Amino acid sequence: MKIFFIFSLLGIVMISNSCTSNYKSDIEKLQENDMNFPDLGRYQFEDISYLRPNFLENSFEKNNTISELSESYVSYGLDLKLHTELFSSSSIEILKYSSDLEDDNLNTLHNYHVKMRERSLNEFSSSIKKKLPSKIGRQGYIQVIHGNTYNEGKDTSYFVATIEVDGKYYVFQLIGIRSNMGYLYDDFLNILSSIELNV
Repeated sequence: MKIFFIFSLLGIVMISNSCTSNYKSDIEKLQENDMNFPDLGRYQFEDISYLRPNFLENSFEKNNTISELSESYVSYGLDLKLHTELFSSSSIEILKYSSDLEDDNLNTLHNYHVKMRERSLNEFSSSIKKKLPSKIGRQGYIQVIHGNTYNEGKDTSYFVATIEVDGKYYVFQLIGIRSNMGYLYDDFLNILSSIELNV
C-alpha cells in the first residue's frame, strides 16, 4: 500500500511539474517576442484562413460562443482564449427576431454579442463601438469589455470584433486576464488583418 501511495505521489509531482513548464513556456514565448504573439501559423476556419499563435490548443469550451459553426482555442498557461464564429444572413435574421434588434446584419450581430457578454458579467465596463481600422481592409466593428464573471470573479477583458467577409459574418473574441490584455490588442488586430478568403 505504501509503494502505491509513493508512486501516486510521484505521478502527481511529475504532472504538476509538466503543467508548470507549459505555463512558463507560453509566457516565456510571449516575453521573448516583446509581448507579441510568437510563432504564428495560418489556420482555416470554414471559408477563411487567418494567422494565430501555434501555442493555442484546441478547446471544447463553448461558453463564449453562440453559433454552431465555431472554434475555440486556449492557452492554459496564459489563461487566454480565442473564439471564432460564423453566421449567415438567415441566422442573423433569427437573432433580430429573438432580440428585437433592428439594424443591418453587421451591427445586429455585433450588438447582440456585446449584450450577451455584458449580461454574463457581474460588473462590467464597455468601450465605445468602433469601426475596424482601415488597415484591416474589411467592414466590421470592434469593442472591448472589461468585467468580472459571476462564477470565477476574475477581472477579465474581452476583445470582440465582428467582420464581414464575402457576404458572411464572423465574430472573433480574444479573452484573457485584464492585466495581460493591454499588450495583446495589437495582436488581435493583426489576427483580423491576416484574414484571407480561401480559394
